Amino acid sequence: MLHGIPQKVEPKQSDPIPCNIVKNKSDHQGTYQDGKFKQFAAKVLIEPQDFTAKRVKLTDNRGTDLGEFEVQDITYLEAVDALQITV
Repeated sequence: MLHGIPQKVEPKQSDPIPCNIVKNKSDHQGTYQDGKFKQFAAKVLIEPQDFTAKRVKLTDNRGTDLGEFEVQDITYLEAVDALQITV
């Protein structure tokens, strides 16, 4: 808001954050009427930090785009001092 007037929100990407991605599920088994879709679920580990994103864009270490996903859960893992993001 600016002077009580709602302003248009501009979504933007942050700088890339190094992470470790573990795929739980990645297959082409999903189907719906008149088509198919890819199922994907993963756990992403990052260094502890303030993290409030609702969506993340994942790429592998070769820069291949894995897609943009909704964040399902964020958990702090004390034993390894990392944040686990479930997508």
